[in-house]
Amino acid sequence: MTQPGGRSVGRYGLTLPWWSLAYAILTTVGLALLAWGVVVVQALGYGVAYILDTGPTVRPDADRYSLAFAVAVAVNLGGAVALSRLWLRTRPTTLPPAMAAVPVAVVSGGVAAFAMLAVLGIEPTVLVDLL
Repeated sequence: MTQPGGRSVGRYGLTLPWWSLAYAILTTVGLALLAWGVVVVQALGYGVAYILDTGPTVRPDADRYSLAFAVAVAVNLGGAVALSRLWLRTRPTTLPPAMAAVPVAVVSGGVAAFAMLAVLGIEPTVLVDLL
């Protein structure tokens, strides 16, 4: 089915930007798990360094993690909507909107994860080099 203006409508009546937002909510859950994992790793490192008395240690800062997560959510949701609108403008797609939203969600989620790590002071390119 198509809407006026040539936009494809999915099985449930949702266009590509709405499917992208739905998938972006799922990637936001992944970002929350990533933030939680980074907090746990830093807390474990702080605890070990504190017990072994290896020198001055930095406690995990909850405000910095909440700021990083807020930036990641904003980048993820904004990027999903912007990329889906760009997708609609640049290429006529034969994919259903639910399938076309998957690469949009993957790209916006990846950029959001890099933004969150950058706000936390972790250089994301080092993680890419490890792969």
